[in-house]
Amino acid sequence: MTGLLLALLTLDPVPAAYVAAWYHGIPASQLLAICHRESRCQRVGAHETDEELDGYGGQVRLGHLDATCQRHGGRPYRWTTRGAWGLSAASHWQYMPRCYQPEWFDLPLVSAMVAGAKYRDRCTTNAKDRWCPRRASP
Repeated sequence: MTGLLLALLTLDPVPAAYVAAWYHGIPASQLLAICHRESRCQRVGAHETDEELDGYGGQVRLGHLDATCQRHGGRPYRWTTRGAWGLSAASHWQYMPRCYQPEWFDLPLVSAMVAGAKYRDRCTTNAKDRWCPRRASP
């Protein structure tokens, strides 16, 4: 079992997209489109160009992040956009367990699972959402 978990956590973004799409019952092509748009489907950590989007303080004030176990610390963009799907570490708390750390978004499977849940919640009901990829016309 440990080997399977390790294998899943070390997946690259493309296979992680297929796992997340299967889990959420959504088209893998849609998760792949987001991944390609955000990072060319490459493993990435913090998106340094988005460091001003670090929403840590606001999310702590709203009670979504817990400053006792989720410290800002270190580099100024720790809680900014992260991972292959370009997700804000501070703003996707609703898809994560309590006390998660922003670096978890750097793991392609974690990021893919959050992107899949976000796609399921936002794009299946509102295809005009700017985050959602445009579907090709039939």
